[in-house]
Amino acid sequence: MTTYDVPMCLWCRHFHRDDDATALTCDAFPDRIPDAILKSTVDHRRPYLGDHGIRFVPEQGMDVPEEFQPGHGFA
Repeated sequence: MTTYDVPMCLWCRHFHRDDDATALTCDAFPDRIPDAILKSTVDHRRPYLGDHGIRFVPEQGMDVPEEFQPGHGFA
């Protein structure tokens, strides 16, 4: 299994970019993004328990790494 040092969340339009937050959050996980997603051991372009149907969508205008582009799998 491949893992990445930087979570795909950083390129997602649902990610909450809040410097004052005590945990990394997003629209899918407003309290805390699960470790499995942050450690990229799962591909959050696919369903994940508790995500309420909200999944990774590249933020428009960001240079998203190729492995996180649609059509590329990593988990």
